[in-house]
Amino acid sequence: MTSIESSHSDRMPGSVFATLDSRSLKLVAMLGLLLPLLLALLRDVGGCPTECQCIGQARVSVYCDFRGLEEVPINIPVTTTHLDLSGNKFTKVLPEMFLGHVVDSDGVFTKQTAALTQLKVLHLDLNPVAVVNEHAFDSTPSLKLIYLPFDVKIQHQAFAEMKTDKLTFDGFDRVESHPLEDPHFVAFFRSTS
Repeated sequence: MTSIESSHSDRMPGSVFATLDSRSLKLVAMLGLLLPLLLALLRDVGGCPTECQCIGQARVSVYCDFRGLEEVPINIPVTTTHLDLSGNKFTKVLPEMFLGHVVDSDGVFTKQTAALTQLKVLHLDLNPVAVVNEHAFDSTPSLKLIYLPFDVKIQHQAFAEMKTDKLTFDGFDRVESHPLEDPHFVAFFRSTS
């Protein structure tokens, strides 16, 4: 038997690692130990809260719907354009709900927060929201469409003293509901005129 044949016959048949030398095996073992740590770091750098699903990078859609949340998760990317918080346990709408965390030059989230100024669509329907706090949406100048629970009360100055039975507030117009649509929410959009 030649030396090549003997080296092949010493290996375990069917083993993936049969062709690897001891140095390569150590490297594979080390990578196996580091892989969970690397994946955890990439998840944080990627910028999506663990409770949510994020789609996109430059314009991010964040889906945190039906998660049993009582507060907005940390690490909402400041580039968020669509935020779905429907079907959770929010009871109030406050301005601080719409703050995202800033990412540094290495792509890591910092403790510094900034307003979600690129937010265009917000879903808060199917939450037990009783009150929308005044100035709740002041930090979201790009907001075009808001879905709120149908029976929500609008606090003084939140929408220029608007109640949900009126048709407009602070540059927003109520979306007319269709008889076959879900009666559990009311939607408002900002006209661009």
